Formats: sequence, structure tokens, C-alpha cells
Amino acid sequence: MQAAIIEIDLNQQLVAYNNAAKALFSSDWLKLNHHFDYYNFFNLDNNVNLEKQDDTIIVLNAQYFLLQKVIESSKTIFILQPIEYLKKRLSKINVVGSHAFDIFATQSQAMQKLIAQAKAFSMQREPLLISGETGTGKDLLANACHQYSPRGDQTFLGLNCAAMPDDVVESELYGHAAGAYLGAVESKKGFFEQANGGSVLLDGIDEMSFQMQTKLLRFINDGYFRRVGDDNEVYVDVRIICATKVDLALLVEQGKFRKDLYYRLNVLSLNLPSLQERKDDIAPLTTMFVNEFASKQGITPPTIDNAVVDYLSHYSWPGNVRQLKNVLYSALAQLTANVLTVKDIVLPIPTVSQLSWIENIENKTLDEMTKQFEKEILLQLYDKYPSSRKLAKRLGVSHTAIANKLRDYGIGR
Repeated sequence: MQAAIIEIDLNQQLVAYNNAAKALFSSDWLKLNHHFDYYNFFNLDNNVNLEKQDDTIIVLNAQYFLLQKVIESSKTIFILQPIEYLKKRLSKINVVGSHAFDIFATQSQAMQKLIAQAKAFSMQREPLLISGETGTGKDLLANACHQYSPRGDQTFLGLNCAAMPDDVVESELYGHAAGAYLGAVESKKGFFEQANGGSVLLDGIDEMSFQMQTKLLRFINDGYFRRVGDDNEVYVDVRIICATKVDLALLVEQGKFRKDLYYRLNVLSLNLPSLQERKDDIAPLTTMFVNEFASKQGITPPTIDNAVVDYLSHYSWPGNVRQLKNVLYSALAQLTANVLTVKDIVLPIPTVSQLSWIENIENKTLDEMTKQFEKEILLQLYDKYPSSRKLAKRLGVSHTAIANKLRDYGIGR
């Protein structure tokens, strides 16, 4: 891929760009003879000082780029090259490695602790088990762990095991010999062979059948396997990363998951916190998604009103980071002004099954559970009825009663 090149003059006016830059950015962003704010354009952190360093790693459209700045006597040239493109030619230089976890917001202590663990575990050879609720970003964390590891310049492949028949899973992972199936004219390498020297993510490992679990355990133990329909053994060096949204230990107790495989996988384990547990990250995530949307659409990112983050922080986010991204994208797709406000954002009211209190009732009395449920309901409705009078009218109770409950539960500004 040709490098994207952008030139500005001494007055920071955009004077030239090539076709690769035109393909990467919208023409609305690339306006000749207009001021070029490259910090905003490239989503640069304020801590990055391109005056003292001539290159840095940036993220655009969820892809890594190497941004280089070349200063000449009459102009400044910016050169952008995809990291994946460079890795193929500079495999001895682990460019992405040290930046692998930069795509995560880590304002919260929970995420800071997790990323520190992930960096340490990434350097090991043992299987890695990643757990977390739906929408927390388990696949992104798996990819980052691979990128950060000594295998970062090798292949990373992922297979979603959920609801896949055994023969499909077996063929995808281990490959098959010619004639193994009807219509299988040629042999096929599975994921493990294709990713030899790299890593393979098995997403939804909890839904893998007992038969496939047994075969996986054998492979993890010695690295040998047979293609379907082949008698010859194949050895590969692959790191297994597994992801699950359920408690595997509970499945073991219920007899739904092999105990020996569980203990083989649960050597190095990472648990992604829910967005409810990392509310300090909502602000940087909001900024990240707004800039990402604007970059994809080729528009200037709107200003985020100060009340937006506080509004978003009062929601429980049952769908986690993915839901936050979808809600913001929906708001931005309909936005006509240059400021994103609370009025532009529509938060769905969770169903009873989505309320977080249900998952946290162990060892609690009926009175404690009732108060927990009441608080959850008030939190959800306060987003839509942000005053004690409006909320009291919605619930059909007195204003004084609601005001007291909001004060007791610490809800509201």
C-alpha cells in the first residue's frame, strides 16, 4: 500500500496530498489552502510533542498507523503508513508491540490493573483465558495480548465456537485431508497450522462440545494433532487464547465443561470489568467513539457538551462498551449541530432481566434486595425524568417521598 502523504506550508496551510491520503480521509477534511490542525486531524494526544519527535503511533478507523513528520525549509510533510503493511516488511522490529494496549481507555483503576496483568501474561507461553460480559471487548484484549507478545509479528486467528457443529469446528481448527468429506477434493490447513508460531483465539469456548474439548486438551498438552481423515500427526507451536462470557467454574460444577480442560486453561486468566465497574472510563471512551465516528465519516468531530458524560455515567450499560459505542453512533448519525448534547442521546430503559441487581443478591436480605431494586429503577428513570417532581409524577408518588429516596441513594446532581 502506498503511503499517505500530506504537505503543509510554513503558515500551516494545506498545500498538497496524494491519492492514498485522499482514500484515507474525506475530501471535507482535506481542504487545500486552509489551516491544517494536525493534532485534531490525526487524533493526537496533547502529551505527544511532534516538535521534539518525528514519528509516533496513532489509531485511525480502529487501525494502527505510523505517523512521521518531516520538516523541510519551506514545508512540513506528514507520512502515514499502516502498521500491518510495515510489519510484513520490518518483522524484526516490533513496532506495534509497545502500543498494543493503547486502544483501551484506562482512566479507571480496574482497567489499569487489568492492562498491567495483561502485559505480564502476554509474555508467557501458557494458554490465556479471558472472561467478561458481552460487549466488554474480549476479542480486542486477545488481539492486544497477541500483539504485545513475542509472537506479535506472527499470525493471529480467531474462531467463534458458539453454536457451531463439531465437524465444522474440527475442520476449521485442525484442517482436513483430501477426500475427508464429500466434495473435499483438496487438503486444507486448519487454524492451528495457519497460525503456527502465532496465536489462536477460541471465542465462546464454553459452547464447545465435550468431544471437541477432549481433542483440544490433547492438543494443548503436546502440540500434536491429526487433520480430519489423515493418519499423520502434525506439530505446531501455537498459543491458545480462550474467551468466555460465562463462569466456567460453574459449568464445571454443573458437569457442562471438562474439569481437566478448565484447570489447563485457567492458568493465566483475565477478567474484563463491565462498564458499570469502570465508569471513570466513560469520558475517554465517549471522546474516542465521537472522534472515530467523525473520522469514518470524514467530518469534524462535534464538541461534547459537559453534561453528556454525567448523563451517560448514570446509565447501567447492560451491553457494556459495545452498547455505549452503538448509542453514540446512533446519536451522531442523526446529529445536525456541531455540539453533542444530552437531548441527542437516547438511552434504552433496561428490561428486568438486564438489571444489574439480579446478579448481586447473594447473602442479602429481602429488605436489602428491595432497596437495591428500587435504587436501580430510580437510576434508570432519572435519566429520562431528571427532577424529583417529574419522577414523582411518573411513578405516581409524592414529590417529598421521591426527593428523600433520591437523597438517600445519592442520585442526581
